[in-house]
Amino acid sequence: MKTNPVPMLEIPNNTSRIFDTTIDPLVRLRTIEAGEFEDIACEWASGYLTQFENYKSIAQIGGSKDSGRDIVAYLDDSMQNFDIFQCKRYKDPLAPSGYMTEFGKLCYYTMIGKYNKPRKYFIVASNGIGQDLRNLVEHPSRINNELIDTWDKYCAGKRKILSGGLPLSSQLKTYIQDFDFSIVSEIAPATLIEQFAKTGWYKYHFGGGLKQRPKVKKPQEALEDDELRMNYVDQLLQVYSNHENTPIKDIDSLKSKKSLHNHFKRQRECFHNAQALKRFTRDELINDDIYEDVKNQVFHGVISTCEIKYDNDLKRVDKTVARSQILPINSSELGDINVLEKSGICHELVNDGEMNWVYDD
Repeated sequence: MKTNPVPMLEIPNNTSRIFDTTIDPLVRLRTIEAGEFEDIACEWASGYLTQFENYKSIAQIGGSKDSGRDIVAYLDDSMQNFDIFQCKRYKDPLAPSGYMTEFGKLCYYTMIGKYNKPRKYFIVASNGIGQDLRNLVEHPSRINNELIDTWDKYCAGKRKILSGGLPLSSQLKTYIQDFDFSIVSEIAPATLIEQFAKTGWYKYHFGGGLKQRPKVKKPQEALEDDELRMNYVDQLLQVYSNHENTPIKDIDSLKSKKSLHNHFKRQRECFHNAQALKRFTRDELINDDIYEDVKNQVFHGVISTCEIKYDNDLKRVDKTVARSQILPINSSELGDINVLEKSGICHELVNDGEMNWVYDD
């Protein structure tokens, strides 16, 4: 039996559906292909269950030997206490005939000790459950007799539960009679959509566009220790030192130079705007490549300006930043990149060592 941690998911490359609003999400869920529904189930488990529910870890049980467990959500580090999420993609609401085999797997594999009885067992179906199956779930004591009565039809045959078949033994019959099916409930399609919409993966399948980029507050004047150690701050202090022909080793020393201190505050505000754009891209789009593409466009747009020989490093900073501000950079996913973001990306490029404000000739 192959177990995969659900959070290890491929980054989506197709962003064509992000801004689509033509199909209602519930309609799309009902008509989705089997492979994409499996992706949605895994991404929902990774993005919602791990973030908003009290689970220690989530795993996907892969392949035909899943023993009736598509997704397992562990309650503690022992991995012995868990909830099961069984996912079904059908064009119609699930009927008992489409689910008795799964109840049979649940009983058989917990009886033989392949895994413990789960705390909760959730049915996650693309088209929901039909009225007949709902009547059973709402009256769980009826499932016991229904499963026994239909065992030969849905569970006993070859490759239903076991490759060689599984007759209903007296031991198994007694186990089914005593099994508490009150652990069974449904994640309704509307609930699945609502929960999935809280994840960054949702828009890749159901569209709806991106959230509005939040307005970035000006950074507080006092720098955190992490920012004080950043390369872009160090290089700006070198720029100001060269401009004044006197060492300026820290921000307190810079405060006495009012125009330079104001210049530094503007550069910091731009840097923080670029970092906010990066965070927004990661949160909304998952794929870092989109931000990196914008950053790469800025780099190629300003590097020639940055590498010109200047008699004053402060000119290099101002000319390069000014060049970035007039670059016509637009992202199909992010829209227009504003002047603060483009300016801040220049400082990020310096911070990452891809270009410099000070060159030692």
